[in-house]
Amino acid sequence: MTAEATVRGTAAPGFEAVRRAFQHSFAEGGETGGAFAAMVDGELVVDLHGGVADLATGRPWGARTAAVIYSGSKGIVATALLLLAERGQLDLAGRVAAIWPEFGAAGKGEVTVAQLLSHCGGLPGVAGPYALDQPRAIARALAAQAPMTPVGTPSYHAFTYGWLASELICRIDGRDAGAFVRDEIALPLGDLDLRIGLAPDDPLARERASLREDADFALSAFGAAEPDPRLALVYGTTGVRAEVWNDPAVLALGIPAAGGVATARAMATLYGRLVTGALVDPRTLELGRRAVGIGDDPLTGRLLCFGPTGYEVAGAPSALGPAADAFGHTGAGGSSHGGWPSLRTGFSYVTAQLRNESGDERARSLLAALHGALTAP
Repeated sequence: MTAEATVRGTAAPGFEAVRRAFQHSFAEGGETGGAFAAMVDGELVVDLHGGVADLATGRPWGARTAAVIYSGSKGIVATALLLLAERGQLDLAGRVAAIWPEFGAAGKGEVTVAQLLSHCGGLPGVAGPYALDQPRAIARALAAQAPMTPVGTPSYHAFTYGWLASELICRIDGRDAGAFVRDEIALPLGDLDLRIGLAPDDPLARERASLREDADFALSAFGAAEPDPRLALVYGTTGVRAEVWNDPAVLALGIPAAGGVATARAMATLYGRLVTGALVDPRTLELGRRAVGIGDDPLTGRLLCFGPTGYEVAGAPSALGPAADAFGHTGAGGSSHGGWPSLRTGFSYVTAQLRNESGDERARSLLAALHGALTAP
């Protein structure tokens, strides 16, 4: 199948280079199924999809096909937390223990909300065994746990970010992260096709793409010759293996840090509305984009740069595009979702083809083409 036949959807005049970059991913880049969307000034200017949603059946990737976005989910949760901050319900400079008293155990009494959510709370992994279907029990275990890494130094909370963030939301609001996102973000923005917790009978479940991996796919966190043994606690037994995350029962759990399912159109709309002030005041967004968790992860050596609710922000090596004010969150396997406030642009690249971060040019080429279209004289 040619790239021209594979790629469907629209690109507004002036964004032809984005379509060509997307076509190139299929023709030369090994892409088998994905989507890219961009919203500028509240208008969807790019909405492309192509390939197949399921290799086994040949089901084509359609306009409403969604996929697991892994840590792209963290950007959705970070937005929920930013909403609570704007409403005066969450003091980012305050102590976590003021909201969640049990969290102050084991020397964590002075950890601030911003430290915790910017991956600087010292809890990148769960020290003991846990059950994925008991998120509040996991949160209780983390509250009792002593820091694994130095408080104030960022260490990627690959899964624990979500359980910790959801517990904060629940303590403040009564709803967990998935319910809050549904009620306060997805529905108000036009019933967006994004979920943290995808029920098997949800119509979006029928549209979900099946993840598949390149033969050499592996997390970059384990790229060292001798990976830090504590990483086993960070990623647990779940990791990001396709066979685990293709299981509807796992997706129904609503794992906040990694279990989000969304379309590119929905994610581009989320960030597109954020950068135009439709969700929070621009001053609140500026606060959310401020880098507070900056430094090399003591477990991987990777440079990290996070805002006070958990957005990745420009300055980290993640693929959020050329804009100096980029923010959002990437996902394992290659997806990328975020916004460029100065260009009033939200974007999202969703894929079912998981590949190593090193050498993966799919999101980078799309975002370079988008940035070029927006900044052309």
